[in-house]
Amino acid sequence: MIKSIKYLFSFRRNISFLGLFNAFRFFIKIKNIPQVDILYACHDNSRSVLLNGKYYSPLIDGLILKLNDYSNITLALPFSKYSANKTNGNTINLNLYVIAAIIKRFFTSGSFALKNKKNDPLIRFYNKLYQKLNLKLIIAIQPSIEMCIAAKRNKIKIMDLQHGIIETGNSNSYYSLDKRFLHQNSGWPDYILCRNKQSYQTVLNLKDYTKPFLIGNLNKIFYQNVFPSKKDNKLVKTKAKTILYTFQPTYTSTFSSDNFCEGIIFPNELYKLILTSKYNFILKLHPSQIHKKSLFKLHIKAFHKLFSKYKNVDFRICNQKPIEYSLSKSDIHITFNSAVLFDAMDYDLKTILLDDNLIRLKHYFGELIDTDSVIVDPKLKIDFSKHFYKVKKNKESHALNDINIDDFISSNLK
Repeated sequence: MIKSIKYLFSFRRNISFLGLFNAFRFFIKIKNIPQVDILYACHDNSRSVLLNGKYYSPLIDGLILKLNDYSNITLALPFSKYSANKTNGNTINLNLYVIAAIIKRFFTSGSFALKNKKNDPLIRFYNKLYQKLNLKLIIAIQPSIEMCIAAKRNKIKIMDLQHGIIETGNSNSYYSLDKRFLHQNSGWPDYILCRNKQSYQTVLNLKDYTKPFLIGNLNKIFYQNVFPSKKDNKLVKTKAKTILYTFQPTYTSTFSSDNFCEGIIFPNELYKLILTSKYNFILKLHPSQIHKKSLFKLHIKAFHKLFSKYKNVDFRICNQKPIEYSLSKSDIHITFNSAVLFDAMDYDLKTILLDDNLIRLKHYFGELIDTDSVIVDPKLKIDFSKHFYKVKKNKESHALNDINIDDFISSNLK
């Protein structure tokens, strides 16, 4: 029973009434889906951009843009609210099949969690889907264990598209070495498509379970090629240097309790800096905080109370646009320990980390902690005027345009 509860808890950020309702509302039969070369898959959590009434996933849609010679369809992972004309990428919702499979699993095995991979209803569903689509390749943001097992049974390569930090030590992380141990490590994707050298090196340490491939920053490619070039709106009205602060969906309990203000988590030291300095500030929320209406209203209400009188603080325009827009307008980046650090590097920005746990930061970012791109300074006591210069890119960094993704994909087609 404990394992069942943990399994359902793993969906906690992905479950909503609308998501479950739309599993019924947009149900289509597998037999009515056309055959395609590539199946993409992601959840709403990865669809961070709303453009012309559609939600986009910069990672998935950026890759679709690069691989436009292959026919494709996108699967809305459990339990997405959006699909069809609400999303880009020809997105279908088959989550009613998933609900039925999980219920059947419970009645046949006594557990919601995967126990018997040889005859599991959810694995059988994915097996049937793959065969009907006659797939050549699967690319998803954190494909489930069941998706990976079914792909390997059908001798189809399945790839994870990196989202966030590749954290192997946390048992709750998708990349945990313990997560697939009970299933003889059979639930790993064949490849993890990494956005930078640091992530690539981390995946190399995952023994022989999976392999890394360096793909670069798809977010930047999406922003440069898809997001419209409209008349530029000034984020702030002063000509001073601009500091970007990026929020996270979760923090450590200590940081949360010590930095609680107006109903939200906001760093005390950053608040003091805003009140006492003449710099510009951009307050960029995490996509999960933007797309969940209650969280968005909570944060905007707090920002209004704290900063409505300040012309040098933007929290309106920046949260209507992708993170790349804010990065392109900034001179330095502050966060707790977010993976936006990697995005900042692609815009030659230095990042100041407020997390003071060096062991954790080393695990997240490796040798980057000791480079000119990163400063660990929870008290924000540095002389900012000495750190606004653009950081020189590491010689080992790679841009997507320098990598022949077409050759890699074609070599892994079924």
